[in-house]
Amino acid sequence: MKNFKLLCLLSLTALVLFGCGFGKMVPRYPEISVSLENPDLENKGGKVEYTVKGTIPPKYLKKKATMTVEPTVKIGGENVMPPFATIKLVGEKSKEAGIKIPYKTGGNFTKSGSFDFKDGYEEAQIVALANASLKKEICIFPEKILGEGISNTSSLIGMSPVLSDNSGSGTILLYAPHNYKPEFVTDTAIIYFEVNSSVLNWNLKLNKDAKAKEEIKKFVEFLGQGRKIDKVIVVGWASPEGEESKNQGLSERRFEQGKKWFNEQYDKYIKDYCKANKIKMKDFQKPELVFENHANGEDWTGFEVAVENSNIPEKNKILNVVLSQTSNEMREQKIREMIDIYKEIADVILPPLRRAVVTMVCNKNNYNDQQIMELATTDPSQLSLNERLYAASLTKDLGGKANIYAAIIKDANLQGDWRAYNNLGIIRLNDYYTTNNNAYLKEAKDDLNKANAVSPNNGTILNNLAIAEFLSGNYDAAKASLQASQSAKLNPVNESYNLGMFKILEGDYASALQMMNNKKCDYNVALAQLLQKNYTVAKATLDCIPDANAKVYYLQAVLAARTANESNLYSNLRQAISKDAKLKAKAKRDPEFKKYRNTNEFQSIIK
Repeated sequence: MKNFKLLCLLSLTALVLFGCGFGKMVPRYPEISVSLENPDLENKGGKVEYTVKGTIPPKYLKKKATMTVEPTVKIGGENVMPPFATIKLVGEKSKEAGIKIPYKTGGNFTKSGSFDFKDGYEEAQIVALANASLKKEICIFPEKILGEGISNTSSLIGMSPVLSDNSGSGTILLYAPHNYKPEFVTDTAIIYFEVNSSVLNWNLKLNKDAKAKEEIKKFVEFLGQGRKIDKVIVVGWASPEGEESKNQGLSERRFEQGKKWFNEQYDKYIKDYCKANKIKMKDFQKPELVFENHANGEDWTGFEVAVENSNIPEKNKILNVVLSQTSNEMREQKIREMIDIYKEIADVILPPLRRAVVTMVCNKNNYNDQQIMELATTDPSQLSLNERLYAASLTKDLGGKANIYAAIIKDANLQGDWRAYNNLGIIRLNDYYTTNNNAYLKEAKDDLNKANAVSPNNGTILNNLAIAEFLSGNYDAAKASLQASQSAKLNPVNESYNLGMFKILEGDYASALQMMNNKKCDYNVALAQLLQKNYTVAKATLDCIPDANAKVYYLQAVLAARTANESNLYSNLRQAISKDAKLKAKAKRDPEFKKYRNTNEFQSIIK
């Protein structure tokens, strides 16, 4: 019997010559059809779904014979544990269980199922093994090739982390809050002018008013306190009874007078300061003031409020008449007409509107932003922890930020705070992402783990640790950390987008897109769309991604292969490999490109 089986394996010719009892079943075996309904098998959520179909020709399967068809996977020419379900075909008079195949007419068979995807299946060959038994004889037939490779494109999910202070839709490396709050204190002075004049006249009735004089005095005293001036806001106004064009120019000149008056007061303060501190004026570096300038023209709002608050019996009538006009010119004319009727308009309502308002905004903190940035590198001991963290937030230079955070970490008095560890960790993680230097990844994880030890159950830290685990290839740990980040007691983070990526791995593409909110111009969204076979939408999503990286070009190549766009396949694959040479080895074994693998163009790209 062993000799017989060996002969069956050698060749069909040998089987015929040695007169196997299966008769014409052996030489007619090529007439049997066995195929995969979809030869492009793929990993979906860790499972590979398949349907095997076949046809047995008429007068083939002997009435008492049994035939077993066993689709299987071969890797490197060796059969692996058969993941497919075995198909058993039996003749019409066989007593064994199986799919009955009539002898005279033949028949069809179909078998569907799924099996677990395993590493290496991308390079597998799918073959159908078959054998037949009749009485005590067994014959093994030559294998039939059903397909090549099982694609694992769903594994191409990718993180493109971005450094940011705020969480949002996407993968974000989150800075810890600096908790520094600039506080400001203000004081205001008002200078009044005569009608149609921008000349500063302190003998004007409104300027001589006791309350107005007291406000001016308080303002000058406030200036003399030597606070850090953040900015000076000067607003020029005109009363609305004159011509609008003239009033605009008048408000501009009044603004200039207000600015001039402040500068005079400031110069006087500097002179007194230098004298009191025995500093020569020429040696004193005068701070540069920031002015916020406004020439607002006619003060219609001020006019309305003044009339409403007045004791004029017909004030509602006055406002209705003025405000019902269709243009400023007509409203101005109505005010001029009413001045003759209502003397209070000329004497009480309009004069306070002719003014310049000077507001000084001072930093209540010890230092302004520029001083904080300088001290953070020259003498950080002068700053609080929050100020040092704030200083780092003021610079865009990542190296400068990292130096500030590293200095905080080295300060023994500040090591009980998690924020510097977290922030230095994400900068190192960003360095790893941009350079692929594993030393940065190790430093990042060390710093983030220290932050986590200081502040456990912190959503910000857990978010950043999840990204570190993902970039390390530890997907299970990354997912667990993202879930923990979302439910953290401190600083919970909405991780819908990031967890949506894992829905792609689970094969739930619709949920993935929903969780990622179908984000525009996004790589992972495009991947889910491609896996849904929504190729037109996927291409539009990929095409608009700015600064496309190697992964984007590679997915473009996969899309081109699936849509039989050969030229796009080659151009995108070439771009992908030029940006990441490691993709060359992946492309060689990726079944997405199996139809083009032997072309000269493809071979030239991957050699």
